[in-house]
Amino acid sequence: MNRADFWCRVLAWLQIGGAIAVGAAIYALWALIFGWMVIEDGGFFTFIKWLVILLFALPPFVTGLLTIMFADRVEQAQAGKRDESHVALRVLMALAGLWSAGVIGFVGISIPPVGFFAVLGVASAAIAVLGQDWTADLFLPRRDPA
Repeated sequence: MNRADFWCRVLAWLQIGGAIAVGAAIYALWALIFGWMVIEDGGFFTFIKWLVILLFALPPFVTGLLTIMFADRVEQAQAGKRDESHVALRVLMALAGLWSAGVIGFVGISIPPVGFFAVLGVASAAIAVLGQDWTADLFLPRRDPA
């Protein structure tokens, strides 16, 4: 592992960790705000709570998972397995990154992004567009022109 796939993995784990933290925060706030109410049929409100958690936490979580898969491709490119496009992964990762950034929505649903996820999502989309070969070469040491 060198710096290129290391930073791809850092980017991915920041997104996954952030998504889990946001989901836990929404769950805790929901319990704090609505936990004291006695609701006889709480099934609807439980559904709404999990829907809100999914709307905020799913985009960065999916982007993080796809970025981890992309980091594996970057590692393979560094090992010499180049010129493979992995079009499906790159397109899905770019779309997931833009979804996480709030640029595009899914089925017309787009949540205004938290700034942290917007930056990470755009970074994931950018490295997906540029490809694994370019990302693998991004952090190579400079060669002396001798």
